Amino acid sequence: MTNILSDIKKAAQQEPKNVQQQFLKLMEEVGEAAQAYLSAQKASGNRYKDLDINDTKEELVDVLLVTYAILIKLDISQDELNELLKKKINKWLNKQNN
Repeated sequence: MTNILSDIKKAAQQEPKNVQQQFLKLMEEVGEAAQAYLSAQKASGNRYKDLDINDTKEELVDVLLVTYAILIKLDISQDELNELLKKKINKWLNKQNN
């Protein structure tokens, strides 16, 4: 996993889009993931796209990549990312337990 993260970081650092443009890209990718899921579920108006759950997974990975790229452009350190992830996971778990 470490090699993958370093590859993502390298690609993110080389990305010419600024943070604002990356946020727009993130919204685009989220929309594509939603479209893929709706198509995979054969939702009305989306069947013609003929996408499946694998397309949905691929689009969700794009969401993760763009999100991570934004965090890198915002100069997040690995320690800070780990702490924020722990904090948010604990918050999520606490809400589920209440």
